[in-house]
Amino acid sequence: MNESLPMTITANAEDKQEPEDIAYRFWFDYMNRYKGEDVSTWKRLADVRYNDFQLLAGDENEFAVEVTFWVKLEKGNWSIHHNWGEVRDDGTVKNIQWTFRIKKTGQNEYTLLRIDDISNTVGDLPPVTDTYQKEAGIDVQNVNNRYRIRKNTLEVTYDNGESWKKVPVEINNLLEGDYNGPKDELIEDSYIITPERTAFVVGGYQNIKVLQSTDRGETWNESSVPSPFQAVRIRILDFVSENNGFLILTGGRSMSWEGNMIFKTNDGGSTWREVGSVPSERQVTSGGFIDEKLGFVSFGSFVRNDNPAMPNLYRTDDVGETWTQVDVPIPAEYKGIFTIAETPTFDGTQGTLLVKQGQNGDYQGGKVMAKFVSVDDGKTWSFANLVDPDDVIER
Repeated sequence: MNESLPMTITANAEDKQEPEDIAYRFWFDYMNRYKGEDVSTWKRLADVRYNDFQLLAGDENEFAVEVTFWVKLEKGNWSIHHNWGEVRDDGTVKNIQWTFRIKKTGQNEYTLLRIDDISNTVGDLPPVTDTYQKEAGIDVQNVNNRYRIRKNTLEVTYDNGESWKKVPVEINNLLEGDYNGPKDELIEDSYIITPERTAFVVGGYQNIKVLQSTDRGETWNESSVPSPFQAVRIRILDFVSENNGFLILTGGRSMSWEGNMIFKTNDGGSTWREVGSVPSERQVTSGGFIDEKLGFVSFGSFVRNDNPAMPNLYRTDDVGETWTQVDVPIPAEYKGIFTIAETPTFDGTQGTLLVKQGQNGDYQGGKVMAKFVSVDDGKTWSFANLVDPDDVIER
């Protein structure tokens, strides 16, 4: 679908330039590629009609528009081959839904950057594959790079287990502090394992250190982090470039309250400095940085004026010095169901945010998530569809 992109059009100055009108122009031109005598017979459409164009997110300079349309095929097996949907007896495919990501690139000039097929929503979502997970914003682990704990020793591999390197650390030192989870696996997000950098957060009190190797475990270096907490609960480690990395620590938990602190390195992890904290004393559920300035931290959910619980997500675009709460507009029919935002993923300015149901969620088994999109670096979000990672939505 995206092989022929980007596409660029120039609108007449006197024409309407609303996002929906620009999206219609792109859709019309794109669909005409599948009509007429200039394409092979097996690709031709006999008819194509739109139902609706709806602005999802963005402004006049960059936006996402959803289009709902249907097609009639000259050959029924063409749609099956291209996975556009179920072909009916009369040769039509109904309720095709695409999202167009469009950017204004000049005076009256617009470029179609990407098309996302969001037809598979409630009642017709496919089970997860690696490709689907990535498109949905779900992190897919590279099995070549992983760890194992064997005989109380931590080892890492970079070749899917053909060879292993011992990590010079005591297992107990990786599970210290305010942590009461499993002792036979590492704390989620407290480590990185890639051929370029392998790092672990060591300690759980005020003696936090980052142990890392940049040569596939041949040599190791250790640096100190000035933790302000008597006992650390969450530790989230991430690098956004060779030299720039972030560490999020939380501690001092009491009921549903706790403190948090953000640390940054500019020298590849040799030294760390405090850059500030998020102005919330709720418990952190996830967090991370997208680049050297843009970051997000989720505090689960919050309740206001007896309304259903809502996602409690904060955003920074100045390295963590200031934070702003982000509005996640849960559709009315899903309020109180999807309550906990995960850390967004980005492809350029195009963002994907998944919102989970929480610990006690039971909608369609509790694993289904709501997916949101953004075209402005995560300042605003719009609902796109549901994500069904375990293929549990009832047909």
